[in-house]
Amino acid sequence: MQQVDIQALIPLSPTYFQVLLALRSGPLHGYGIMKAVEEASGGSVTIELGSLYRMIARLLSTGLIAQAESGADVTHAGKARRNYRVTSLGLEVARAEARRLRDALVAAGDLLADGEAVQ
Repeated sequence: MQQVDIQALIPLSPTYFQVLLALRSGPLHGYGIMKAVEEASGGSVTIELGSLYRMIARLLSTGLIAQAESGADVTHAGKARRNYRVTSLGLEVARAEARRLRDALVAAGDLLADGEAVQ
C-alpha cells in the first residue's frame, strides 16, 4: 500500500473537516451528512445540495471516506441510498487538522478577550 502524506491533505476546508467529524459516529447517507454537519456546527457550516456529491466524490477519491459495506444502504422513495464512512486515513487527516487548528488558536490566544484564552 502506498504511503500518503497527511500534511499534503491539510488544511481542510471547514466543510470537509465537518464531514469527517460527522462520520466519526457512524455511516451516513448524503442527506444525513448534510443534516449532521449543519446541526454539529450550529448552522455555521452548511452544505448545498448541488455541491454535496462533488464533495463526497472528492473525499472518496482521496481515500478519506469510503462507501459503507453493503447492507448499510437504505431505500428511500424507490432509490437506494449509499452510506459513507470515514476511513482510518480520514481519521488521521481529521486529527492532523484538529492539531493544526488548536495550534493556530494557541498562537492567536492574545487576540481573544479576557476569559476566552485557549489552553
